[in-house]
Amino acid sequence: MGKPTGITLALDLEGVLISNAVSQFPRPGLREFLEECEKLFGKEQICIFTTVPENLFREIANTLVVEQLVPGWFNQIRYVDWVGEHKDLRFVDDDIEKVIIVDDYPPYIKQTQKHRLIVAQQYLEPYSHELPDLNDVELEAVLAKLKLMLFD
Repeated sequence: MGKPTGITLALDLEGVLISNAVSQFPRPGLREFLEECEKLFGKEQICIFTTVPENLFREIANTLVVEQLVPGWFNQIRYVDWVGEHKDLRFVDDDIEKVIIVDDYPPYIKQTQKHRLIVAQQYLEPYSHELPDLNDVELEAVLAKLKLMLFD
């Protein structure tokens, strides 16, 4: 499976990749999910699009890298600064058709851009701190949806 050219994957942090910026529990399957995304998009085409301030995101990312819960490149990925009430995909790329966003909160996404959204079920308590947490397979489901969107 070759990488689609020029498609950027924008990932939300809280509720998608980790519990939240306070507890910071990584979602089950996080490392494998990011490794598969790297194969599909290339790490230079993956960014973080979150309400969490960049300095806090970098702290969280560094911790996840040190604990080997994510690939080593994760703390270096592009952070998307944005303003306004919506996550406007034009902050990622002028051509929104070249962006796919994974988010657990659809109201953040502009109505005219929802066709570029893959909704992830929010990672909520109770978190099982036993790895692997076989109850949460949402990142596998997201990956399947990503592949459908890319290769259909």
